[in-house]
Amino acid sequence: MKAIVNIALVVAFVSLVVGIISRLTVTPIPLAPGKGIEARAFLAFTNTCLLIAITLTLLKIAKGKQ
Repeated sequence: MKAIVNIALVVAFVSLVVGIISRLTVTPIPLAPGKGIEARAFLAFTNTCLLIAITLTLLKIAKGKQ
């Protein structure tokens, strides 16, 4: 479970950096010709990854106290 938490934290950090870059440049990050992902989507994905990491960490702590 610790590996999943670490992966979620790394993905969240990368998504946060890309979201900040997208916000500062005021342009979506292009993924396909004519289409891109805006900063708001990256930052929402960052929130989701961090919530998953927090939940799994709390679950690990709760299992350890039983």
